[in-house]
Amino acid sequence: MRRTQANGSGLCFRFSVFLALGFAVCAEALARVGGGQSYGGEGSGGGDGDGGAIIWIVFQVIRLLLYLTIEYPIIGIPLDIIVVAGVIYYFARRSKRPAQEFSSISIAPAQSARSHEDVAGGFALLRRFDPNFSEIVFTDFCYALYAKAHDARGRVANELDHFSPYLSEAARAALRQRNPEGLREVKGVIVGAMSTQSVRGLETPTVQISILFETNYTEVVARNGATTEMTYYVHERWELERKRDVLSPPPAQATALHCPRCGAPLQKNTVGACAFCGSKIENGEFQWFVRGITLLGREARGPLLTSDVPEVGTDFPSVVQPSFVNVRSEFEQGNPGFSWGEFQNRVRLIFNELQTAWTTLAWERARPHETDNIFQMHQYWIEAYKRQGLRNVLDQFVIKAMQPVKISADAFYNSITVRIWAEGYDYTTDQEGRVVSGSKNTVRRWSEYWTFIRNRQAKPLEKKGELNCPNCGAPLQVNASGICEFCGGKITSGEFDWVLSLIEQDESYSG
Repeated sequence: MRRTQANGSGLCFRFSVFLALGFAVCAEALARVGGGQSYGGEGSGGGDGDGGAIIWIVFQVIRLLLYLTIEYPIIGIPLDIIVVAGVIYYFARRSKRPAQEFSSISIAPAQSARSHEDVAGGFALLRRFDPNFSEIVFTDFCYALYAKAHDARGRVANELDHFSPYLSEAARAALRQRNPEGLREVKGVIVGAMSTQSVRGLETPTVQISILFETNYTEVVARNGATTEMTYYVHERWELERKRDVLSPPPAQATALHCPRCGAPLQKNTVGACAFCGSKIENGEFQWFVRGITLLGREARGPLLTSDVPEVGTDFPSVVQPSFVNVRSEFEQGNPGFSWGEFQNRVRLIFNELQTAWTTLAWERARPHETDNIFQMHQYWIEAYKRQGLRNVLDQFVIKAMQPVKISADAFYNSITVRIWAEGYDYTTDQEGRVVSGSKNTVRRWSEYWTFIRNRQAKPLEKKGELNCPNCGAPLQVNASGICEFCGGKITSGEFDWVLSLIEQDESYSG
């Protein structure tokens, strides 16, 4: 009897180990430049080299359960019940959990294909009334306003009121409600993801757009003679409105956040109007206006950087733009100086530079090749690795294939989305060089959708060298704002050459 109990205990221990391994492998995702680790701290998809291991674990668990049920039913049957109940509880809990997971690189959380089509259709209809409307410029505006609003709420008491031409009284009050006693500063404001949920009111004089943000920021609080810092992962909804027929400003003016009417700095007089033109703006008469802000969730937590699960979607069929052949033909006819060969070389250059910058933690190397928003988000992850004494290594990486899947244009920009298949060794090391996740020995395969933008007025480049300023030809050196240190040109805005604006994962990309 004692021997039977000992065997049963041993088998139960083996089962527990298998079960723990199975759930641990499914819990989080590996990091890399193109994605994997979740910005909010929980994973959304990582490498294909471990798929066999998961299958093996599942098989062994089922095999052990069958053995216990037949040979030791007094142990096996209760375990069967526990496992089934656990699986039901796990998936029921997942189905009720709000969607708050996204890749370290992805700007937009996953949306249903139908929702994505509705938003795309809404933007297309808006352009009928406002030919200048650019989704790229609108996204930059939202990023800038979000960061500046949170920065302002951490300053002097009335700093946030300077943004009244863009934020309603209710929106400002919603932001102030988050301020803890003794708040001294809100810093490190990073927009990790932004998605447009709906475009409404196009049949009326005022259009409304609902935006979801997933962000990270740090609050500095001084209390009882001590200063503390707390970092938060935040999920919130912003409701914006604007007169439908207003002509959108060009990119350089859209994110300046000056007075929407006269363009002067945001300064108010004693009655709350612009100190320069006297306008008191309380709606979207001139520019997008935030009518309301709803906090959907806020958690004190940082990123998890050491985890490892299989890639999701690497072998999925590509999501290609409807009538892409015709769209591509029209684009080529309208841009006779464009060369697919040169574009692909540019993509490979940016891909290689980003992987190298990520591996070495020298993210300034990537600065010339990304728009401001995605660079800021990547910088957040680099700093997170540094703080934890970690380094995510991408070794012997290579692009295996590349497929253009989407081309779009607005009044200011052309954009091209390509699906990239790549492989290499992907692992994370600590300060002693020990591998804490991933593998130095197993090649990791992945694919992602990368979107590149370029200004429609950009002239064909002269042959000045791949790592030279596309404007003046000097060695490629840009400051933190993406401006060439030699000629002063804004390199990262797509004014001169293609730059990366977005990376989306296979499982979330919907076209």
